[in-house]
Amino acid sequence: MGNPDWAPTQNMGHQGSDLGTVAASVRHERARQRKRKAEAVEAASTLLSLQVMPLIDNGEEHELPVDDVSLGTEVQTDFLATDISSLEERVQQLEKDNIYLRAQLQDAENRAKLSSLQEQDFKDNNSKLKFYTGLPSWQTFMALFTLITTALPRCRKLTKFEQVLMFLMKLRLNLFDDDIAYRFRVSQSTVSQNFHRMLDIFFVRTQSLIHWPSRESLRMSMPTSFRKFFHKCVIIMDCTEVFIEQPSDLLARAHVWSNYKHHSTVKFLIGITPQGSVCFVSRCWGGRATDTEITQNSNLIDRLTPGDLILADRGFFVNEYCGMAMAEVKVPPFTRGKKQLEKVDVDWSRELSGVRIHVERVIGMVKQKYTILQNRIPINLIRDESSPQATVSKIVRVACALVNLCPSVVPLE
Repeated sequence: MGNPDWAPTQNMGHQGSDLGTVAASVRHERARQRKRKAEAVEAASTLLSLQVMPLIDNGEEHELPVDDVSLGTEVQTDFLATDISSLEERVQQLEKDNIYLRAQLQDAENRAKLSSLQEQDFKDNNSKLKFYTGLPSWQTFMALFTLITTALPRCRKLTKFEQVLMFLMKLRLNLFDDDIAYRFRVSQSTVSQNFHRMLDIFFVRTQSLIHWPSRESLRMSMPTSFRKFFHKCVIIMDCTEVFIEQPSDLLARAHVWSNYKHHSTVKFLIGITPQGSVCFVSRCWGGRATDTEITQNSNLIDRLTPGDLILADRGFFVNEYCGMAMAEVKVPPFTRGKKQLEKVDVDWSRELSGVRIHVERVIGMVKQKYTILQNRIPINLIRDESSPQATVSKIVRVACALVNLCPSVVPLE
């Protein structure tokens, strides 16, 4: 089989001849030459492609200098014109492929930056900022960021901007911790730790955003709808409830059960100024507590001064306690024991309802902006054993403070 003339030969009665063997040897030699030439062409093509292919290193492109590539002696072969044309076409095709792959790589990097929620993605996009944080503008966000940035801890996995954004996204959208972890490429435990750490920081640093204004400032900026009948009004108050997960302890379950909502809830008192800003937030109580009990055990009455007017709902029986501070409480008139209200009472009730509705609008705004208060809060966010303030109370107060950074729902005119 090693003989180039592999076919069997027989003389078949004729004189022997070596012409067939010689011809086969010639054909075999020509085939070997063609094979060597093809290998040389392929090697040269590979080297040429390496010469034009750019190297990417830290975003900079470099090209291999032609002088640095030394061709082997087996490559230095005389090429035909057709071979050179074929190599040029192949080089052009490789250049096109290189440009296409670089474009795909750039698109992948852009998508990665977009999905990581970088700071530059929010600067000129207020609608995106409002969706993820509830804040109206980038200037408002930076003012809040400046307020708390000195207390932000160093985190190896997250920047300060990402720590704040992650916390606000949890309040705003009530996302699962796993979802936030995938978005920021961190672990679920990192998300949980960041939430509790940032909640404490926001709770302390945003205390000044909820303040009791002076009587002079209230009079100067009193909306038109209050000036006729309620020009002495300093606060409009109401209680609201938030659903929570049912506790396993029977005594705790009894304290948080709400007969009004028919669910386990926590309840808190919220007060707003006539201008629509939140000026008072109580700590959270079990859903079993009444509006009067919460008002009596809060420090709201201590802030009243003689001559102040408080607007409330029918469930607040606090006239005696507010009277001790020489303040007055106005509630809608009762129909108990009467067939119908007199015309004066009807007109008064209509005027009172027209301005008292603002506190319900503010409460609705707090829950709509920060949907963590709309859904059922898990039991691990109800009580913090390491702090005298319950975790849910901190969440409520921070949400109200952030709403004060947004435009008011009460028209001034």
